Amino acid sequence: MKRFIWIALVLIFVALVLSCSAPPVEEQTQTSVKDKLAEWRKGVWLLGDGSYAIYTDTHYFVVMVSGDSASPNIYCGASQVKFHEKGMARKQVIRVRQLPGGDLVTFKENVLGHNAEIPLEIDTTQFAPNTCNIVDGIIYDSVTEVTDEYILLATCNGDREKIFSNGTAAYLPAGGGEFYSVRIESF
Repeated sequence: MKRFIWIALVLIFVALVLSCSAPPVEEQTQTSVKDKLAEWRKGVWLLGDGSYAIYTDTHYFVVMVSGDSASPNIYCGASQVKFHEKGMARKQVIRVRQLPGGDLVTFKENVLGHNAEIPLEIDTTQFAPNTCNIVDGIIYDSVTEVTDEYILLATCNGDREKIFSNGTAAYLPAGGGEFYSVRIESF
């Protein structure tokens, strides 16, 4: 009987040693900040003022219309966008803007080359800690905080934007207040 117990104990010990020295089960990979930012941002967003923003892998579009025919407030823009571990870079290529009582102002930058769009090239050293940086028309919004629930971006003029994993976002102006938006379609 003693011999049987010893053999059982030795076999258990060997099994434990082998299980500890065996290569670990495939570890769960951490999602990068770049991938989280792109995944959480992509889609159609409805902002609190009724305007829309659309983010894709490489572009960002905004449509805002308010007022009436006597005093229209119109803003439409298209930008190239690039997500990075340090933040999000965007470069506006088309803008149509009319403030109430003002003239219609347009802006267009040619990003076409040989019948195709020239991809946005960024300088990742331009992501500045806790602030946005604008260089050569490219706005670099830097990541200031990352959790499993949200990513906090530093935008221009001391403003912040908190992008949540659940499809909501909060724009946090430096002067106070919060303006929420919700993703109504993701892709």
